Amino acid sequence: MPSMNALRILVADDEAELRQGIRSQLSARGFHIEEAADGETAWKLIQENSYDLVLLDVRMPVMDGLEVLRRLKEARPSTTVAAITAHANVKDAVYAIQHGAFDYIEKPMKRERLEELVDQALEARRLVEQIAFSRPRETTESGETNPKEDFIGHSSPMQRVFKLIDRLANVNTSVLIRGENGTGKELVARAIHFNSPRKAQAFVAINCGAVPEALMESEFFGHEKGAFTGAAQRKIGKFQFASGGTLFLDEIGDLPLTMQVKLLRALQEQKITPVGSNREMKVDVRIVAATNRDLEKMMESGAFRNDLFYRLNVMPVFLPPLRERADDLPYLVEHFIRRFNSKHARQVQGMHAEALEKLKLYEWPGNIRELENAVEHAFVVESGDWLGLDSFPDHIREALLDQEEGWKLPASSSVTPPGAARAEVLLSLNYQEDKERFEKEFIIQALRQNGGRINQTCEIAHIPKNTLLRKMRKYGITAKDYE
Repeated sequence: MPSMNALRILVADDEAELRQGIRSQLSARGFHIEEAADGETAWKLIQENSYDLVLLDVRMPVMDGLEVLRRLKEARPSTTVAAITAHANVKDAVYAIQHGAFDYIEKPMKRERLEELVDQALEARRLVEQIAFSRPRETTESGETNPKEDFIGHSSPMQRVFKLIDRLANVNTSVLIRGENGTGKELVARAIHFNSPRKAQAFVAINCGAVPEALMESEFFGHEKGAFTGAAQRKIGKFQFASGGTLFLDEIGDLPLTMQVKLLRALQEQKITPVGSNREMKVDVRIVAATNRDLEKMMESGAFRNDLFYRLNVMPVFLPPLRERADDLPYLVEHFIRRFNSKHARQVQGMHAEALEKLKLYEWPGNIRELENAVEHAFVVESGDWLGLDSFPDHIREALLDQEEGWKLPASSSVTPPGAARAEVLLSLNYQEDKERFEKEFIIQALRQNGGRINQTCEIAHIPKNTLLRKMRKYGITAKDYE
């Protein structure tokens, strides 16, 4: 019997030998494999069961595979499908991808290609499942929020982002997402796509920084057989895959100038020419790009084209780093705890409140990605039902300890609140109360000594600016009172 946690894959193909080969290869990796020899059987199984991945031959008896794909995407649009096609039927593969298939694989199959396809398809499925945590809330006719479609982003900066996503989903303009690494730029791109009229078509992502420059044009626009050394067969480009849907260009700032020119032409004319071909192809693609680089400075130095920037930057989205949305941290931690409880078969109840408050003071240079890794680290270290700060990575605990040391006043310092010549800081022997009283008095003294100037206060007192502003809001301190 397969494990209850095994991922379920349906293999639909009329060739029994091929199905058996796939079953043998993927069962060895722990997947639960089911088979269908024709389209009608595949469709019945899909109606009766839930699959993590469907490997679907586009040409099958009784019911055509493309018809199965159409019905599947209407009934269960989130199901991940990979098309199986004969070498000569590349057009069928393009059609399948344009109508919701994640990718395709040609016969005869190579073991390495099948492994790669399955891994990529399941990763895409995992990302799609996260969309609910980054898309706008859906509301009923009465205006009430649907709690099933909630998202992680209760802070004011993220509320603004979600409202913008909601607007962008209803237009067809290019979008440029700006933000640091780990802030969730691809999730925002997927949220825009899957809430738009294009959601039934393909969402195709390409990391511009991960493709060698020599292969970039082929990756974007495809190539013909024999177009260059090593081009043993025709290749379909990402623009063709995404036609009718959305093409996400991650790390757009890493795009070479020569490719920037070709991309700009494709965006302007909505036409592409595969490498080695004289035939132009019309494509209907919405572009969503993302970068963590300073494109304005790159334009000044000539490393990024002005015309491409303005073409992409029709509607910019700025994603705040985690350190500027500390109010979201408890909700994110709760989300990751649920995820890792499932992944690691644990029953962790949550995180101690004191640990959560301390984590809000950390700068999180790796943003949400770093938080996710830190929570999983805590799962490995902590054996109990509640996570504490001791179970977090050493570099986070050391940074928080250094920050606490930085708050200490010299012995000779006087702490004076507004409107008083001198104030005694009396100890209540309650750690949290004394800590908060000390923080408040420290900020007041630092602001007074620097005439209420925020930047100067941060520099002299060695306080990160976002930390200072957050504490000022917490204690109701106004810089103008100390000018």
